[in-house]
Parts: sequence; structure tokens; C-alpha cells
Amino acid sequence: MMVLRARAALLLFAIFPCAALAQRGIMNGRGALTPGRGAGSLAREAAVQIPKYVNVVNLLVEHRRDLALSDSQFVTLVALKRTLDSTNVPLLRKLDSVQRVFKSGVPMFSSPGAARRDSIAEARSFVTETLGAVRANVGAARQTAYGNLLQTQLSKARDIEGKAEQAVAAENERNGRAAGRGPGG
Repeated sequence: MMVLRARAALLLFAIFPCAALAQRGIMNGRGALTPGRGAGSLAREAAVQIPKYVNVVNLLVEHRRDLALSDSQFVTLVALKRTLDSTNVPLLRKLDSVQRVFKSGVPMFSSPGAARRDSIAEARSFVTETLGAVRANVGAARQTAYGNLLQTQLSKARDIEGKAEQAVAAENERNGRAAGRGPGG
């Protein structure tokens, strides 16, 4: 009896590696039709992307020590941040919903219908308009925040904002290329 169990266990240990290798499929799991893209991945048209943007009020709060903000300046910025967040959260939720609906496009070799093309165009238009409203809200809050800074703090804040703008622009460009739309997508 003990010998039978040992043989069964040995047989199972011998079969498991073979079964695991068989699961890799053709071309080591990369897929026969999609070499180099990963298992089962198909080239797809660009999805609706939400470009990143710089929220200057958040930057000022994050860089409190670098800017040497006083306690009263910091309290004012936090209150401004909360107001800005409560204004922008509904808009950002809508953007997130649109991005989830259009997370990935249809495969490149299939032809999307007119309704699909129209809905993608409408979604991109909605993203542009909504992101414009978010940026306008951030811009108004930026003016208020910068109005509360001293001249030395203001120049440091502008440097921080400039670096953040460059980083966001580079990330948006990378995301645009990754989505297949090229720069400025």
C-alpha cells in the first residue's frame, strides 16, 4: 500500500512540470499571431486617454518646507486645496468613468463601426471640455494661492511649477506615443 502511494506521488511530481510547460503555448506563451506582445495581446486602436495636468495648489502644499510657508499661509493653502478638490472631484469622476468605458480600443485589424467612431470622438471631446474646466478651476486657485506668497516664495513656487509642467508634458507625450497617437494626440 505504501509503495503504491509513493509511486503515485512520484508520478504526480513527474507530470506537473510537463503540464506546466504545456501551458506556455506556442512561442513560449507570446501567442502565435502576436509575436513579442505577450500572451493573447492584439494590437488595438488608441483608447481615450486622460492627459495629466499640474495642480499648483497641491504642489505648494507638498513643498511647504521648500517654500518656507508660514503656518497661516499653509492653513490658507489647505483651505484653498479643499475647496478646489470639492469643485473638481465630480469632474474628475466623470473623466475616470469615460476612461474606463473606453479603456482599450477594438483590434486594429477589425473595422470599428460608425457608432463606435462617433462615440470615441464624442468621448474625446468630452474629455477635452471637462479637462478644460478642471484646468480653469486650478488656474483660478493658482492665482489666489500665488497672491498669498511672498516674492521669494513666489519665484521658488514658479520654479517648482515649471519643473512639474515639464515632467507632466513628457509623461503625456510618452502616453500619447504608447497609445499609438503620437505626440500631441
